[in-house]
Amino acid sequence: MPTSSRLLLTAAVLATAATGCDSARETTTGQPNPTTSAAPEAAAAPAPGFTKTLTAAPYTFVVSSAGPLGQRQILVRAEQDGQELTTAQDSILGEVKDAQLVKLTSGPGSELLVFVEGAGSGSYGEVRGYWFGGKDWERMSLPKLSGPAARGYQGQDKFRLQGKEVVRSFPIYQETDANCCPSGGTRTIRYLLPDKSLTFRLVSVVNEAGPAVQ
Repeated sequence: MPTSSRLLLTAAVLATAATGCDSARETTTGQPNPTTSAAPEAAAAPAPGFTKTLTAAPYTFVVSSAGPLGQRQILVRAEQDGQELTTAQDSILGEVKDAQLVKLTSGPGSELLVFVEGAGSGSYGEVRGYWFGGKDWERMSLPKLSGPAARGYQGQDKFRLQGKEVVRSFPIYQETDANCCPSGGTRTIRYLLPDKSLTFRLVSVVNEAGPAVQ
């Protein structure tokens, strides 16, 4: 074969190889990498809420909560003959555990108490109180813990009704106690709601030795 023909053939082979390489590179880089794609994460299911219906003729009260834990909304709807009179709405950090209609004073109407248990290891509890009079409503509250009543307090409250008193119990922590193991016994505090008042009054504080309340 003449030299010129060999040179032309060599150039054609090199050109064909180069074209093949470029084509292969374009094909490879144009395809998605299947190992880097991921299915979208499913949205977390909302935590279940609380619903309870209470009746004190001629009124009906519907207590409900909704929203993610730590950002709960509580609704207390007052109705008469199936028609909404008014709705109280509040934010809570924990979860509603119970709601009760009670008669704590000699005044008109009944009081509605909502018992809330806080989220987290401390489980700081609280009581939300509401008084309804037709289309009007007012909040009631417990006084903040202070002085000897607050000494050694780190949450884990338990609330209950006993007659016309709201009773609160919680374990007492000594200074060296770990969060898991309170060793100071149990403190029980009793509250009454005075007539014509929206704030409960602390009436007694009792410390009891022995295993802490759980």
